[in-house]
Amino acid sequence: MHLLLRLVAAAVLAVLLALMIGPYQNIESASRVWDKAAHFIAFGLILWSLGVLFRRLRRTWAAASAVAIGGAVEIVQQFTGRDPSWGDLLADILGVASALALWALWRGFRPREAFQTSNTR
Repeated sequence: MHLLLRLVAAAVLAVLLALMIGPYQNIESASRVWDKAAHFIAFGLILWSLGVLFRRLRRTWAAASAVAIGGAVEIVQQFTGRDPSWGDLLADILGVASALALWALWRGFRPREAFQTSNTR
């Protein structure tokens, strides 16, 4: 089951990065999804993917990595014929922050190590 979950996380990460970096200029309008909502959801999923793929990575570092990916995507988009946007980066950050809050609620605000040792007793 862990391998399947990791494969799904890797696929989600790869597909989202390809969609954000690729030269798909009208993908948001074609899908009828508000662009900022798409960024919000995508970066929540990116944080989830990083958490699954790098289990020992601290939550805050995973969140910082997801935000860094968002910044890098906005920089790279200008070279692929897409429009970089501060609004997109803000939506990315809000998506990461929301996913981080959900992660903390799910884990009961305890670090992963404390959660694992309390469940093994």
